[in-house]
Amino acid sequence: MELKQVLAQVPGLNRRFIYYLEARGYIRPAQIQKRRIARRDFSNEDLAAIRDVWRYYQRGYALKAAYELATTTQRVVTYVGARVAERGMAVLAERLKDYPQILEVAAVHGADIDMLIKAQTPNAEEAYHLLVPLMAETGITGLPQVLLGEESFRRSAEHKGREGKTGMLAYILMKVPVKNVAEVMDQLKALEPVQEASTVYGESDIVAKVEVKDQEHLDTLIMEQVHAIPAVESTRTFVVIRRLHWSR
Repeated sequence: MELKQVLAQVPGLNRRFIYYLEARGYIRPAQIQKRRIARRDFSNEDLAAIRDVWRYYQRGYALKAAYELATTTQRVVTYVGARVAERGMAVLAERLKDYPQILEVAAVHGADIDMLIKAQTPNAEEAYHLLVPLMAETGITGLPQVLLGEESFRRSAEHKGREGKTGMLAYILMKVPVKNVAEVMDQLKALEPVQEASTVYGESDIVAKVEVKDQEHLDTLIMEQVHAIPAVESTRTFVVIRRLHWSR
């Protein structure tokens, strides 16, 4: 894409900043030779890097620090359990797509959580920085439940597609002694319905996303398989409302 297209997609961005990123070697757009000069051709990867570095730079980070935050492969997974008015769920689910750090949103059936939001940031500080505008701009009420940690495993796309859209999705939050977390994660990985799981810090120790055929299969999974793991002290289950769920 051309320079003007990049500028149009990143609010406030200027040419000088892009040229500086290129001079520092942070981006390397292709050069397309024209009659007299070479024109820069920016890839989608260039655009993503420019957008992320610019976002951190605008918040006051030095350019090098902004680039490191934008490109680090280390990521903190954050789960936010929020109370949301029923009439506002659909609108909120759509608005959250504007936050690139948010990977998944699901309205759920649960006693104290209406919507579960999964985000990914470079560190814990950035996770909490995300929560401030999230609460102020999206209609989340009350104090959300926040779980920080790291994703331990995720099934391949081919594996996850076996159940299809007709299956039931649910999140299971587990209390597990710290010394047994790694052991429990290994046992969860051996359970076919468990699509992904993360170790977290907060009111729960593990968050697992599962996909099953129906409620009966979910009950069997929880009561006969998850609770059969000796170190699992307790669980809380939140069934996903399919029409108010998206992931990327």
